[in-house]
Amino acid sequence: MKWSYDEMPSLKGKVAIVTGASTGLGKQTSLELARHGAHVFMLGRSKEKTEKAVAEVKQATGATQVEFLQCDLMDLQSVDLCAREFISRKLPLHILVNNAGIMAVPFELSKQGIESQFATNHFAHFVLTQRLLPLLEQSQPSRIVNVSSMGHRMATSSDGIHFGTVNVPDSYSPWWQYAETKLANILFTKELQRRLMERGVHDVYVNCCHPGAVRTELSRNSQWFNFITRPLVHFFMVSVETGALTQTYLASSQDIETKKIQAEYFEPCCERAEPTANAQNMELAGKLWEWTVNELKAKYEGFEKFK
Repeated sequence: MKWSYDEMPSLKGKVAIVTGASTGLGKQTSLELARHGAHVFMLGRSKEKTEKAVAEVKQATGATQVEFLQCDLMDLQSVDLCAREFISRKLPLHILVNNAGIMAVPFELSKQGIESQFATNHFAHFVLTQRLLPLLEQSQPSRIVNVSSMGHRMATSSDGIHFGTVNVPDSYSPWWQYAETKLANILFTKELQRRLMERGVHDVYVNCCHPGAVRTELSRNSQWFNFITRPLVHFFMVSVETGALTQTYLASSQDIETKKIQAEYFEPCCERAEPTANAQNMELAGKLWEWTVNELKAKYEGFEKFK
């Protein structure tokens, strides 16, 4: 499907949050949402870097309602504090774009002892979404967009996700772990939508997407990719402006509500696609949800304190 930023409706009166907004797809998504009238909160770990991005978005669009919120996805306490700060503003929330991610990085544990790719790509967004979900429900119709990847197709084992070895360094393979986190993004999308519908919440639209092979900083920590593969595939990659189209479409297009598009996976450009069998396994989605909650209870004491 051909779709362009010119087709975005007016978002005046809408409030949006975008994670990983200091650069790349997050910055571009924030820019287009702001250009079309949304009040945008750009989340990032680095105050200096993200505030610079905020200033650049304001300058490029003429928008004034663009703000920075600090959020370190490797520290769930930071995620909680960010959610509290937003909630304290007493604003509605119509759009949440869980954009931030890391790819094939060396083994590292987050502050809570969770492997960094799962911590950033899955757990932090799980917690942020749960904290903000009451506002998204109150603000219906609303959107949640989870940025996944066609990389989920590498998670081909019958288990889908190797829950028992996620945090074990001796079992760590950067690319396979990345694939499993991207599978988790799709499973989280489907299970969250199922739970919302089960509770009678029909107008929170949860979808996910693969943005494409995009020229961003995502691969900056993967030496193998940088020095061998990136020069070879650089010319096949698309620009950030093109890469952000699909997630911006899911965040803004009237199609999502008029066509009741929920719990779907999209690939460039703005096309519904069929993910792997593992990504459609609702038993696995339920197992991921239960495992995530149990890990949070075990590793993060703040999980039960802030509702």
